[in-house]
Amino acid sequence: MKSALVMSVKQAGLYLAATLLMITSCKKDSDPPDTTIVSEEEAVEVITAGISAETGGLAEQTTSAARVAGVSARILCGQTIDTTYSGQNIPGATVTYNYNVHINRSLLCNAGIPQTFNFALDGRMIYATPRMSSDDQTIASFAIGGFQPGSSVYTFVQEYERNGIQQSKVRQHRSFSSKLVIRSTDVKVDKTTMKIISGTASVQFSGTITGGRSVDYSATLTFLGDRKGLLTLGNGNTYAIQW
Repeated sequence: MKSALVMSVKQAGLYLAATLLMITSCKKDSDPPDTTIVSEEEAVEVITAGISAETGGLAEQTTSAARVAGVSARILCGQTIDTTYSGQNIPGATVTYNYNVHINRSLLCNAGIPQTFNFALDGRMIYATPRMSSDDQTIASFAIGGFQPGSSVYTFVQEYERNGIQQSKVRQHRSFSSKLVIRSTDVKVDKTTMKIISGTASVQFSGTITGGRSVDYSATLTFLGDRKGLLTLGNGNTYAIQW
């Protein structure tokens, strides 16, 4: 009788422990996401838009800078030229954008031979995708090499920064502010196609939900060529990007 009672108590204890474990597990699985911070999904949306040529992002500005570098013979060694440049989406595009930027460019030479073409811009960029709209202030500086005879590519050292206000069009339709910084040292652009063919970049994103808290995400961007890239977040999650 005593043995049966002891066994019953043990069984009851095991049943209670199992029940508590199930409750804890269910509670963990059903916990709602933290709505006071910018989600990973939202951060990736901003990063992707900051890169995409569809929104006038880094890919578009890199291609534009390569084209300007291609006609650098019009700039004298040591000369600096300032211009204002505007761009916008084609009519009827699903993703809309427009930008107006100030561009500073100069050519550094050695014994009269071009060595580095410096390209800097700052201005306002606005875009709207089906999932998000944004109004950004953008600052960028590119140091472009590859002028030696026989080189088929331009090499880019880049720093690209966007500070903006975003409005989500999905889920809770939240608004937030963000800062996006992309740095690269080995991006290559084909001189014939003016397309990015390879390279890597570090990505830093910080965002603050209106009335919420700040959050940071870090990532590595790998340019794969053919207008494609792979974004790898610090937590190991990966996202394919196309522009």
